[in-house]
Amino acid sequence: MPLVSIIVPVYGVERYIERCAVSLFEQTYKDIEYIFVNDATPDRSIEVLREVIKRYPERAKAVKIVEHPQNRGVSAARNSGVETAAGEYLWQVDADDYIAQNAVQTLVNTAEQHKTDVVVFDVNIVTLQGIHADAVHYNYKEDYIRRMLQHTEKCAHWNKFYRRSLFVETGIRADEHIRLADDFAVTPRLLYYAKQVEMLHEPLYYYETTNQSSYVHNLSHVAIESHHRADEILMEFFADKHEFAEIISVLPQRSMTSLIKNTDVDGWPVVVDVYSDCLTRSPKGLTLVNRIIFELAKRQNWSMLQLLMRVYHFVMRDR
Repeated sequence: MPLVSIIVPVYGVERYIERCAVSLFEQTYKDIEYIFVNDATPDRSIEVLREVIKRYPERAKAVKIVEHPQNRGVSAARNSGVETAAGEYLWQVDADDYIAQNAVQTLVNTAEQHKTDVVVFDVNIVTLQGIHADAVHYNYKEDYIRRMLQHTEKCAHWNKFYRRSLFVETGIRADEHIRLADDFAVTPRLLYYAKQVEMLHEPLYYYETTNQSSYVHNLSHVAIESHHRADEILMEFFADKHEFAEIISVLPQRSMTSLIKNTDVDGWPVVVDVYSDCLTRSPKGLTLVNRIIFELAKRQNWSMLQLLMRVYHFVMRDR
């Protein structure tokens, strides 16, 4: 059976790390190495993790805890995990999330059967109201990459099961200056080089949305600048790949509108400031709603934009 490396960055997840670790250690698949990267977490996350490890002595020898003396961010933590990994397959799991008990076995079976470089799979979204399945819309690789660049499909690492050789052969790693959107900068490039991608419509991952201390709930100036840096990386990478030219031409405009949709009114001036270099570009190619968001933000018409966002989020909530 091929070895699977599971990489888990650890920072500020004392409340969630036990649930995550238990779901990893109770996998039906046996050949797993666990790489927890302690990114200088200020809480008791690592102490809690060590207590859980003691409850699973049969897994203990397969656990590695990589220590960062100073906090370097999630991108650096992921890179440390990739460099430490020895498995044939690699899966990056966030410490506030958890996985189905048969997840690794199912993913290995799929990857081995189809001789694939990447298995993409559905997820379960964990909210205060309950858990609901979220299906990936996958037709073929190029279309899926376009959807990720359009912010209409998840770029997340956690619903991608990679053959580790894809990282080794391409040398693609996360930019360690990026504190948010590290997956946005990495995933489309990895998939571009993948020779075979398989879609598995089975929700194997439980994505926690209630962790208010996570990066996605804290869109600081640094985080917004990180997203802008991710845009620059992707624009440079896809610049000579003509099949993606139209999408790349409006990538920063799309990212700007996406950030506005996902942060509150106090953060909008910061988004516009960071993305000021794209304000003179045409929003042609965006959807009608995104064009309106772009123009209102460009004019700093916050009152009208706030009204539009209320309507937008109300409509999206009912879908």
